[in-house]
Amino acid sequence: MGSADGRKVWLKRSGLAVILLLASIQFFAIDRHNPVVEPSQTIYSTESPPAEVRSILQRSCNDCHSNETRWPWYSYIAPVSWVVANDVHQARRRMNFTEWGTYPSKKRADRLEEFCEQLMNGEMPDRKYTFIHRNARLTQEERASLCAWANGKR
Repeated sequence: MGSADGRKVWLKRSGLAVILLLASIQFFAIDRHNPVVEPSQTIYSTESPPAEVRSILQRSCNDCHSNETRWPWYSYIAPVSWVVANDVHQARRRMNFTEWGTYPSKKRADRLEEFCEQLMNGEMPDRKYTFIHRNARLTQEERASLCAWANGKR
């Protein structure tokens, strides 16, 4: 009976330690700000995608690849917030639809080529994102439509 009581005490203390750890990490600030958007510099202004393409990009890509991220409730709870913020910041650095007009034409062409490759390989949208945001999932037809548009821009 002594070892069962010892395990209970250990489990209670361990549980309390986990709760305290989770509570304390909530105080680490995470950068979730959206930089100011200059409408004339967005991909939507500079490339004028058709309505269908624009709709798909906004639904499936904008939250990570623009400065117009809609930060969901779980992006405010550590440690998930760390993953979400890191993914968004990396995606923005790689390709940012709201800063598209500032890219040199070579960079635009390279990004569109990569964009199409990742779409067709199923790498984008990211599976972590589409697991929760089911409406961001793309059909093969949508992928093909985006690639056809991207290939016409290069």
